[in-house]
Amino acid sequence: MMPMIPNFAGMRSWICLTLVIHMLTSCEPEEPLYPAPKQIQGLQTLMLDLGEDRNRDIWVNLGGVKTEATDGSLWDLGFSCVSGRWDMIINNGNDAWLYRGDTGNINRTFKIPTSGWRYDHPSGDPDSSAIGSWSPDGNNSYGYCYILDRGINQPAAQRYIKFKLGRVENGDYVLSYGRLDDSVTKLVRVGRIPGKNYAYFSFLLGDTLQAEPLNQDAWDLVFRKYKTNIIETGTGIPYDYVAVGCLLNPYNTQSAEVPANTPFESVNLSLAQSLQLSDRRDAIGYDWKLFDRLSGKYSVNYKRIYVIRTAGNQWFKLRFTDYYNDLGQRGYPKFEFERL
Repeated sequence: MMPMIPNFAGMRSWICLTLVIHMLTSCEPEEPLYPAPKQIQGLQTLMLDLGEDRNRDIWVNLGGVKTEATDGSLWDLGFSCVSGRWDMIINNGNDAWLYRGDTGNINRTFKIPTSGWRYDHPSGDPDSSAIGSWSPDGNNSYGYCYILDRGINQPAAQRYIKFKLGRVENGDYVLSYGRLDDSVTKLVRVGRIPGKNYAYFSFLLGDTLQAEPLNQDAWDLVFRKYKTNIIETGTGIPYDYVAVGCLLNPYNTQSAEVPANTPFESVNLSLAQSLQLSDRRDAIGYDWKLFDRLSGKYSVNYKRIYVIRTAGNQWFKLRFTDYYNDLGQRGYPKFEFERL
């Protein structure tokens, strides 16, 4: 039998081919482990859960389709963190009211006033706030004594609080407060929080809390309870009502309603930029839904379309489509929106 002679020519060809393949594949760049996120485009839909009592505040970033939730019932006063401003707000969502008294001693017993109560206007205009002007220059205080009705749902012993604002020290608000019959009040300092619209203070906790979870340039809308004046259908009688609605970020965010009977599909950037925008916090508000007293249910007017210009100069169109979840429970605003 003849011995087998190896095919050295074939082996040389196989080795050369292997080396070429190895050289080519070794030159390819490695695939990244985490690909860069794609920019979200097209029509988006969100449904929010405001909770059984609608006490949950939902903060919305439209560009990133991101939401954060906080308990909107925990805070009492909001102190402006914006440079050059010192306005304050009260928690209208708790049905709170504020009374401004005299400039006397805070360490005395106060009676519950029968009139003179105010609440913040939903537009967010500092000149229309319940507390109004409490400082002539942002450093000193006029020294008014205030009484806060924290809301009818608060325990009786914790419902009414008296407080007084002192001189601003190193940018911090100085606050004295106590129950109406306290002869010695507590003294606290409320500091400004960089990047936020307000620092939120709770009298129950005696401290600030994270009621605004995102920085002022990282959210566009907040869905929450707030107080407003409503004209009763049929009678025309105005009354104060705690509504559930959509408020704008006060930081460089604006909105406008699109002219009636404009199809949602027809709203483009050119149309949006032709509208007169408003920076009122309640430019969108609550009346995209209507309450029917006969059925006891809300209906949503999906023909009301809004455009929004965010602090980052992004433009969106938005309309509401529902206020109920699949189980028929209310407090679940659903809306669709698209970047223009």
